[in-house]
Amino acid sequence: MAYRETVIGRKTCTSEAQYRENVTFSKMYKPAKFITEIPYKNFSTYYLFYKRDKILIPIEIEKGNSNIRSVPSIYNSMKRIIFGVGYSVVGIKIYHRDQSTFYTYVTIRKEKTNMDINVGFRDGIEIAREMSVPIYVKEKIIKECGIEITKDLVLKALRY
Repeated sequence: MAYRETVIGRKTCTSEAQYRENVTFSKMYKPAKFITEIPYKNFSTYYLFYKRDKILIPIEIEKGNSNIRSVPSIYNSMKRIIFGVGYSVVGIKIYHRDQSTFYTYVTIRKEKTNMDINVGFRDGIEIAREMSVPIYVKEKIIKECGIEITKDLVLKALRY
């Protein structure tokens, strides 16, 4: 079986076994697209969409006390720092949920080495938006939190 050179964590795949391990990542994490944030008084609801299975993932996050936005944003500053030291941002991964807390990594790469950095969910989403990188959601979270979008569901919502 042919394999391709890929990066897992901090190792480069150079064997078929390592390639199979990398394929496991694609089974655990699924690509999701950021749709929107709907702010409310004390929280915001973020909506992500897993296109293949047509699943909408609503995630509610409590608001902090800071409503002041600085220019340039901290995310833009992070982008410039990360690029300045020779890294690139690969994407973010939402890897664990504990009640209403969603644990998120930002994955950065330098040469052939990936590094996952634990960040807050809101920060991860903002980094993905600022840097135009993919968002990946662990399949277990999609199944637990997602809403399957069906034709009947849409029709019922439109009639309501």
